[in-house]
Amino acid sequence: MANLNPNSAASLADDIYDLRDAEFLKVFLLRPEFSGRSSAHTTKLNATVGGRVIRGATDAFGVCAPGGGRYQNDIFLIFRGTTAANNNADWISNARIGLEFSHTGSPVHLGFNQIFSSMLPAIREFLAKHGSATGTVHCIGHSLGGAIANLAADWIKKTRGGAVRLYTFGAPRVGTSWFARSMGGRVQEKYIYRVYHKTDPVPMVPVFPFTHAPISNQGYQIYSAQSIISAEAHGMAQYRQSVSGSKWKDLHGAIAPYHIDHMVEQWLGSDRRPNPADPTTWEWLNSAIVWVLKKLTMGTILIVQSSVMGLVTLADKIAWILQKGIDLSKDSGFWVLRLMRKIMQVLGMPVVKTVNELGRTFMRRILTRLMQKMNQEAQSAVRSQFSQR
Repeated sequence: MANLNPNSAASLADDIYDLRDAEFLKVFLLRPEFSGRSSAHTTKLNATVGGRVIRGATDAFGVCAPGGGRYQNDIFLIFRGTTAANNNADWISNARIGLEFSHTGSPVHLGFNQIFSSMLPAIREFLAKHGSATGTVHCIGHSLGGAIANLAADWIKKTRGGAVRLYTFGAPRVGTSWFARSMGGRVQEKYIYRVYHKTDPVPMVPVFPFTHAPISNQGYQIYSAQSIISAEAHGMAQYRQSVSGSKWKDLHGAIAPYHIDHMVEQWLGSDRRPNPADPTTWEWLNSAIVWVLKKLTMGTILIVQSSVMGLVTLADKIAWILQKGIDLSKDSGFWVLRLMRKIMQVLGMPVVKTVNELGRTFMRRILTRLMQKMNQEAQSAVRSQFSQR
């Protein structure tokens, strides 16, 4: 049972972007992972992307292929990231930030789930034809493709069983903590290779209630040449260069402080002004939102994880909980005030001084602006990779 090394996983995630090329499969299958397997055994996946009414499109999105050589008896599912070649329909899918239940029963990103759903019949058919391939299933993708690879790995593990490995690069958050925990438990967190640059904004979105898997650690955060949030850091070519010659053990770092509750509390309680150009600031804010909501609801925050929502609706639900916290006690109001002040500082807004200046409508507007700002950073990063290819 052979796992992919970082270089092989990254090159597969990069090469899949050439899927539109008519000669793609012939050249692709010459790779050592496939050892020249015939394209007749390979399924080219087409996905429905965009909206149901606006900019809907069917486009080449991935490949299902049997392995060869040392991967004989294995299966590969590889998905591309966002492109501009389909009238920007991918952007509509990225922007559909509602929640719906995945095919394994967990709340996930609406747009990502509908792309995966459109390819599921072809994936089912491929797996049925290759039932004798009982080795490892490798699910791979960059950016949007990494999000789809998460859903594919979860579904395959639940329905087919066997060994599944998940390799993603610069992928956004896919589902709530419910999905992240259940998928991590099924696939096993040690087999989830989530690679991301510290300064890549795409893995920072969508914000809460979306959560990365694995839950228990931060994945494989790798060095960025840039010290601030950078569109360049999202490019697959940059990821390929960053992991070149590395082993997985070389890429694992210490747990980030914004994943530790008492450090989040200290950050919120401090008077130090956060720097919006610092990529960790956005991670601190996301962790702070989660920390405050847990404090206000005694750890029960399913109210914002249980229904379909867009940015405004999500912001309104969070604002409703924050308002209840203000009404609950002076201590709760203190932490709501600290959170809103940090967010306003990052957005470059004049900050409120007292909790009496906060209201549900006001906080909803601030939260909506925060989410829009983070999504704009991510969109800029994804668009920049088009010019790099």
